[in-house]
Amino acid sequence: MTWKRVLAVLAAVVIVVAAVVVVKVAYGLQHTHTNPAQSSTPSPSMSVASSSAASSSAEVAHTVADRFCQPEATKNTWQRSLTPYLTPNAWQLYSAVRPANVPCAGVHDDGKPVGDQQTSTDRAYQFTASTGGPVTVTLHRDTKQGPWLASYINAGQE
Repeated sequence: MTWKRVLAVLAAVVIVVAAVVVVKVAYGLQHTHTNPAQSSTPSPSMSVASSSAASSSAEVAHTVADRFCQPEATKNTWQRSLTPYLTPNAWQLYSAVRPANVPCAGVHDDGKPVGDQQTSTDRAYQFTASTGGPVTVTLHRDTKQGPWLASYINAGQE
């Protein structure tokens, strides 16, 4: 075998290894951003998800509203407390929010079902906040036995 052929084979091997590394990194990034519970950031989501399956939708909605309406919290604290209760899409939506910009505070435990989203997999509750008006939390779960997770939070608007 000539040196040219050896170099060509070696170059081909390096290209294949580089392609495999790129695919693995891309898959890891995609998986991290579409499933926050699997991210490298420690999160109690697994214990919350298993315990929230037994929790009523009203309890989960109140927890979400209460944790969302904390404008005095630091961003990291706010996100760590809220993330285990969010769907992956909601996590992406609210990961850019600064808690100081949240227009509500002091959620009361007076939630009432609202709208026509009261099914075995979708629910919505509205709570009163001391500051900022009503807070509506829309919940979703993939199966009738799955944990309730917030898919949308609407704060400070009638």
